[in-house]
Parts: sequence; structure tokens; C-alpha cells
Amino acid sequence: MIKIVALLKRRAGLSAAEFAEYYEQRHAPLFARIIPPEVEQAITHYIQNHAVDLGGRDAAWDCVTEIGFRDLAGMRVWSDWYAGPRGAVLREDEETFMDTAARVVVVTDERRPVDV
Repeated sequence: MIKIVALLKRRAGLSAAEFAEYYEQRHAPLFARIIPPEVEQAITHYIQNHAVDLGGRDAAWDCVTEIGFRDLAGMRVWSDWYAGPRGAVLREDEETFMDTAARVVVVTDERRPVDV
């Protein structure tokens, strides 16, 4: 399985709770409303992994997001849409809650070396 794994940091001035609320309650529903059918069909899963507050320093990343695809062709369908004019509304919304300059994106090939 091919995944886009994105390490996200909240925008300055937002608390971790405000970041998580916006990402879950506003951005994700926006994504669901505007995504075209061919892009939706290419995605196998979309997961937000929010950092847990352990009572110490802020986590290095506020969220690790995974978007999964069956293959590279599916990921390219997503990437073409996201980077193109039709994905602009999603990219613009990201500026309201995340530090896009700090974002790290890695394209991965999920492997399970052992069953656990």
C-alpha cells in the first residue's frame, strides 16, 4: 500500500486543542465535501494521528496524517487534484490552522514484516 505520511505542526497562536478541533471538525468535512469521485475512489484510508499531551513539552509534531492508496497511480490521481486548481480551496484552508512551511511529507510503501 502506498501512503502519503504528513507530519503537521499547528500554526502559531493556536493551542493543540484548537488545532485538533479545526482539523477534525472543519478541515476534514471540507475535504469530504469537495473531493471529486475519482479522487475519493483512489483513497483507501485517511487517518489523523494526533499527538498525546503527556504533560511535558509540546510534541515535535501535532499530528501525523496518513492518506493511503492501493498503488502509485492512485496517489498520482490525488496529487494531481491536490496540487491543481481544484485542490486550491483545501490548500488555502490548511493555512488557517497549520504551519505549512514546517510540514514534512513522505511517500511510503507500507510493509508488515511480522504479524502482530
